[in-house]
Amino acid sequence: MLNDARMLVRFYRGLRRFLREPLSISEAEQSLRGHLDARENSFLDLMDRAVYRQPRSPWRTLLDNARIELGDVREMVRRSGIESTLARLYDAGVYVTVQEAKGKQPIRRDGVEFRVRPEDFDNPVLPGSFEVLSGGSSGPRRRLLIDFELLEHDVRAHRLLIHSFDLERRPSAIWWPGPPGSAGLKHAIMQARSRLPEQRWFSQTNPSLGASPMQSWLLLQTALAGMRRSGIRYPSPEYLPLDNPAAIVTWLVSRKREGTPALFGTIVSSAIRVCQAAQANGMDISGTFFRIGAEALTEAGAEMFRSAGTSFACAYATAETGPIGYPCATGASADDVHLFSGKIAVLARPGPEGRSALFLTTLLAATPRIMLNAESGDSAAIESRSCGCVFGQLGYLTHLHHIRSYEKVSGEGMYFLGAELAALVEDFLPRRFGGAPTDYQFVHEQRGGMTRVRLLISSKVGALDTAEVRDAVLRQLAIGSRGDRMKSEIWASGEILSVERGEPAATAASKILPVCFVGDE
Repeated sequence: MLNDARMLVRFYRGLRRFLREPLSISEAEQSLRGHLDARENSFLDLMDRAVYRQPRSPWRTLLDNARIELGDVREMVRRSGIESTLARLYDAGVYVTVQEAKGKQPIRRDGVEFRVRPEDFDNPVLPGSFEVLSGGSSGPRRRLLIDFELLEHDVRAHRLLIHSFDLERRPSAIWWPGPPGSAGLKHAIMQARSRLPEQRWFSQTNPSLGASPMQSWLLLQTALAGMRRSGIRYPSPEYLPLDNPAAIVTWLVSRKREGTPALFGTIVSSAIRVCQAAQANGMDISGTFFRIGAEALTEAGAEMFRSAGTSFACAYATAETGPIGYPCATGASADDVHLFSGKIAVLARPGPEGRSALFLTTLLAATPRIMLNAESGDSAAIESRSCGCVFGQLGYLTHLHHIRSYEKVSGEGMYFLGAELAALVEDFLPRRFGGAPTDYQFVHEQRGGMTRVRLLISSKVGALDTAEVRDAVLRQLAIGSRGDRMKSEIWASGEILSVERGEPAATAASKILPVCFVGDE
């Protein structure tokens, strides 16, 4: 309790400082340009202080095993730049996979084997302003440090996003979960700093005391109090379950009738639910602009927005890093984003099914987690081009598009690792309901832009109640932490998981995988 109280005090003070001055467009542009110009020095400074001076760092162990010293890294960066250096480090065994980073598998490189915990990758030189539980990542639950210095970078990108799409004058609202998830709270804080507070905050989870954990409720109330004390009236979140977006549709229709269609921020699938509800009830929300993220946006999903007469922009982010890329105003595809190259470096390596798997490296001292060729679990096409939008004019020329996950099973922005579901197939389900592991298969499916998860159960398994299986799986996924419970509750309320009788599909090599991914494209 004492530690929680101290955390809230640090958070409140940091928030008041963060909100003290509004952010101008020119300040945002100057700062992002500066991060891009200083990226090599930032990377080398982080390698020095957060890796080479930390004997317990997993990255230090990998670098020592590869016999690569700090001087070697400096020389490689000087000669050929960060990306070429990262490629050489990867080839020398300096990287971690998703399973290794989550502590699911030991790291094995050239005869050396060691295990890590997720917290071993936390930034050891991060001063830290406040802590919130990560609601989007999977694996062992832990507290995720977030520093206001990192939000200083992200709010500048956020401010330019609003500017680049000419959205400043629109009435706005969001549909994001409140704490213990961090995405909704961070969005609220950045909007407050931009002096563009929402008119409404809808939440997929119940934020009231009793329904929400005490610590999460106190964090939310502290945030709202800090904003109001700073002269910014930010709305309290209103609980709105996934299966009933009628209040949002009504609000969007009202804004259109008043002459200025709204700006609405939410998860990709949640936004599609809004469009579907509007069309089903003959309600006109055309002109609405959806600022979306947390899930892949396919062309089929983009068509759902177009058919409702709305516009959209989809960002790319992870819980550990925050935003990785923001939408290009002149994008060549639905999910075209500018990589924040002053904050994150990306290395592409061959991934599943011929995809380009993304390995991430953090460049800023304020990052809560140190990454050095850390597998993201996502794939994407990468290209460099000048587009002429605000971010392109600042020098952010690396674009990512067709971003897809191959490790994370998602629904409404809530992720579980494929390995977590595979563990249910390999042990829990056969032990509880009978049959063999090959009689069960989770299918992560994206159809019409919506993500769903189906559990197939072979006819070889005897008679069972599919509703009972579904409830048992959701209860099992909820074990571990408040974050796990929140994700399981959202999967339940949004009917993300269904259980069906059917034969699991085999690969071309006649192997039945515990988890398979099926996409729109």
